[in-house]
Amino acid sequence: MDSLSQIALGSAVGVAVMGRRTAVWKAALWGAIGGTLPDLDAFVDHGDAILNMTRHRAESHALFILTLAAPVLAWIASRVHGEAALFKRWWLALWLVLITHPLLDTMTVYGTQLLQPFTDHPFGVGSIFIIDPLYTVPLIVGVV
Repeated sequence: MDSLSQIALGSAVGVAVMGRRTAVWKAALWGAIGGTLPDLDAFVDHGDAILNMTRHRAESHALFILTLAAPVLAWIASRVHGEAALFKRWWLALWLVLITHPLLDTMTVYGTQLLQPFTDHPFGVGSIFIIDPLYTVPLIVGVV
């Protein structure tokens, strides 16, 4: 999916999970950060266009890797905002934000290597367009 869709989904999940435990803007901001984080691998040049395409949704979209990254990101968020008591809730929120990213990408025709580093198999359903305003606009409206 496009970055705007991932940011909107991340924000929505962050706000939904954090609820009123923290300010809505904090949950939305960290949800947006976590929602776009896996796509930052698009800036890595693997040498040619084919490798860039196939490696884009690899390790950075792997459920195992993102599960390991979630507590680190939660620790940062909880410390930055002085909410150490909410660390477990931040962990849950950011894990869900990170995990929903590759799961949404799996719905596209390009697929996602969800089980890296164990297999390179790209999982894909092909049920949604890469850029889909019918999906993204309601999410953005809901978050706002």
